[in-house]
Amino acid sequence: MENKQPTPRDIAISTLENKVFQGIVSKNQILKNQFLYGKLAVNGAENTNELMNSEEARKVRDNLYKKAKEKGDRLGVYGEPSITDYAVSTDVIEQIEENKSRLSLGDLEGIVKSLGKDFGYDFEMPKELEKYIPAKLQEKMQIAAIKASGDGKKINPEDVLTEEEMKALDVYEFLSESYNRGVSLKACNYFADLNRLGAAIKEKYQPKESKE
Repeated sequence: MENKQPTPRDIAISTLENKVFQGIVSKNQILKNQFLYGKLAVNGAENTNELMNSEEARKVRDNLYKKAKEKGDRLGVYGEPSITDYAVSTDVIEQIEENKSRLSLGDLEGIVKSLGKDFGYDFEMPKELEKYIPAKLQEKMQIAAIKASGDGKKINPEDVLTEEEMKALDVYEFLSESYNRGVSLKACNYFADLNRLGAAIKEKYQPKESKE
């Protein structure tokens, strides 16, 4: 039997639910908003270097290297590309943001609910908005803007989208931020420093225990 190819929806959901990708997003969010998440969360986020050594991050790094090498070779550039952790994080976050917009609001809300259920997340999607796909609304605006620009005009979103479509984009912005908050709260390791201390204590007394 032929293997079924994943649909764009399958790929988007898989990307947003990828634990390593969520970890990279959360580390970025926590370090960028240190006042919001607090010192203990920051300490935990600063000690998640294993994310960049994961198989998923390695694949991202390899893909970025391949693209950079191909571009450099076309231009006749000497040497080898250097792919930093910053570049890997940027690529992952771009993938996350792109795939957020490719899902219907109903699908995106389902993911956000699973992330925020233990942190007091309490939002019910208006049923009439569930079907909207933000990327399609954004594309609709872009096409209209390009056409208007060709005619020497400027347009506002409300000139292109219906009132319901405008509400759908508002909900998308809310869900997008809720996703970031959810993955960040799940990653807040408030015991990171104590766990390291505990590991050191255990190691210190391990020889004594094993002799007894």
